[in-house]
Amino acid sequence: MNRFLLTLPVAAGAILVLLLGMGGDTEEAAFHVTLASAEQYDSGVYTETFSAAPGKYSVQFVPNGDSPHTLALSITGPDVSFTEEYVLQGTLHDTGISQYYTWEYLGLDTLNIPSGQQLTIVIDPRGNTLGPVSVSLVRN
Repeated sequence: MNRFLLTLPVAAGAILVLLLGMGGDTEEAAFHVTLASAEQYDSGVYTETFSAAPGKYSVQFVPNGDSPHTLALSITGPDVSFTEEYVLQGTLHDTGISQYYTWEYLGLDTLNIPSGQQLTIVIDPRGNTLGPVSVSLVRN
């Protein structure tokens, strides 16, 4: 019985440490979309309005080899004017027994939103509305 009473606080402490460690993710997505079909675009561009809290944000992508080669992005609001043209770059990895590519968009990827506000995002894949890509605006 004494052994159980000694083990209980140790187990409870370990569980508490695990739970506190899992709460360390401070990223918050203010915007996210996965564009994978031409029907999601209106006249070749995707537009959406969303709310964002003040803070520093990063633009994040999940591209692949079929994603648009260039991607123009603008985010505008009362106190925000961000425009960037991204270029898809593939990096070849050779393991000796296989080869594969990883993909990333090159371009400016941080912006500051000085106050909470409504923002409009416009994503222009420069005519490639069939290539899938996910776009997120994540608060750091």
